[in-house]
Amino acid sequence: MKRLSVMMLGSLAFALIFWGTMAADAQWRSSTHDVYEALTGVNITIDGDVSDWSGVLESVIGTDGTPFTGVLFQSNAGDEVAFEELGGAWSGPDDHETSIMMVWEPGAFYMGLVVTDDEHEHAAAAAWNGDGVQLAFEMTGERPVAGNEALLLYNFALGDDGNLQIHYEKTLGVDAVDIAIARDEAAKMTYYETKFSADELGVAAFEAGMEFGLGITVNDGDLDSPGQTGWSGWYPASIVFGKNAEKTGLVRLSSGTPTAVEPTGKLATTWADIKKR
Repeated sequence: MKRLSVMMLGSLAFALIFWGTMAADAQWRSSTHDVYEALTGVNITIDGDVSDWSGVLESVIGTDGTPFTGVLFQSNAGDEVAFEELGGAWSGPDDHETSIMMVWEPGAFYMGLVVTDDEHEHAAAAAWNGDGVQLAFEMTGERPVAGNEALLLYNFALGDDGNLQIHYEKTLGVDAVDIAIARDEAAKMTYYETKFSADELGVAAFEAGMEFGLGITVNDGDLDSPGQTGWSGWYPASIVFGKNAEKTGLVRLSSGTPTAVEPTGKLATTWADIKKR
């Protein structure tokens, strides 16, 4: 029987450790919505009225041809879900679902979120503890494992008292993000709009081809189970259960503009159509 030399055994051990480390470091990626190609040439006013986002949701789609609505992500248990429960109960898209839109110009990056939510609840003092949004930016685009020191973290919500709650959790110190949140109780929708200047995200200017990591957690609270009782979003594992730069999605700034659409009622119709899928 042939014996392996000490050198060969050492090489084999190194290979096993190497591949084991690679497997451990491998992160879940969406097969359809891993990269968001953010558009430009859109005039956005941060006022809670999302009509000026018309055409954006339809124009930015995953590789399966569907928009960034109800995007699946990896739960803490390792399952692919559109909503992760944490003490609450989710009954489907009418209970809670998020549509995501992003655009840019040289001086600013904009995000619009349309959240279908049967109940809006945010009585807590902490911005993350109830209906609200948490964001994690990794501006190099490298999204390194254990690169959490580079994350920029923002939390914001609309309190039950009608006041905005903004928590600059970890920033560059330029804390003047333009934020508007509006709740349409009749439509059971909450609209979030944010504008981040280039200075706030630590870049000289935004330009086509630029890439950076982003995680979005949209928390859900209900009247019978207040606080953070679950969430939807885009790569929320970058924020919940620890801050994880490697688990952010990738935003790529595109030179493209939204597909032309009929201005009157088109956006609301599109969201309604999506809800029926």
